[in-house]
Amino acid sequence: MGNTKKTKSEKEATEKEQTFEASLEELERLVDQLERGQLTLDESIETFEKGMKLALLCNQKIEDSEKKVEVLMERSGKLVTGPFNGSDQ
Repeated sequence: MGNTKKTKSEKEATEKEQTFEASLEELERLVDQLERGQLTLDESIETFEKGMKLALLCNQKIEDSEKKVEVLMERSGKLVTGPFNGSDQ
């Protein structure tokens, strides 16, 4: 029987590969666990720490996505791309 525990770097790599939706779903599950109030203090702290890491990961994924968003604008009959600034519509 092999050791199935992941190293810290393996866990971090897995978290970075996780989709935004999967990360958010996991975060919601952790919040639900905390809200039920049935965890020990140590379990609550560990769950809270995992939740904070997931929240930061989700926030980073949103920021990265915002940077990638480009808006197609028509200028002089040509379609050009420009950075998304939220006021172009």
